[in-house]
Amino acid sequence: MSEIEKRGLEKAFAWAPEILFVTAGGNANNDATFNEFIPSSIRFPNLITVGAVDKAGDEAPFTSYGPTVVVHANGYEVDSYVPGGERMKFSGTSMASPNVVNLAAKILAANPGLKPAEVIRIIRDTADATEDGRRHLINPVKAFTASQSALAANSSAASHNP
Repeated sequence: MSEIEKRGLEKAFAWAPEILFVTAGGNANNDATFNEFIPSSIRFPNLITVGAVDKAGDEAPFTSYGPTVVVHANGYEVDSYVPGGERMKFSGTSMASPNVVNLAAKILAANPGLKPAEVIRIIRDTADATEDGRRHLINPVKAFTASQSALAANSSAASHNP
């Protein structure tokens, strides 16, 4: 069944190259690629996989890792609303991933002409690597600034090429 699921998702990613997909890395504290977690072990130019850190930027003890986990965001004790309007704290890479979705949405709002691979590149390239190089923490300010710089560069190039 998992092979059918994996092939189905790979086809979906391939058939929708104009859509940016964001996935949680997993909460098994091991290599998502080695364990072939789906979809966090899949690589596509329009897919970004997110690991979790705590508010201090330290790796959450549950987060999966590996070569497909591109960036990390806060996924530890994230304030969340539950049905009925109550707030609770939840932890997991599924709580970190919305931070990356939010950042991608802001980048695309600033520069709607970007392709998914370009958004991923901006998020990845502006992330702050930890001293051990194991985590790459999203940096929304640097990413948003980079998206505006890319827009200015594209606008300048377009005005010089009538």
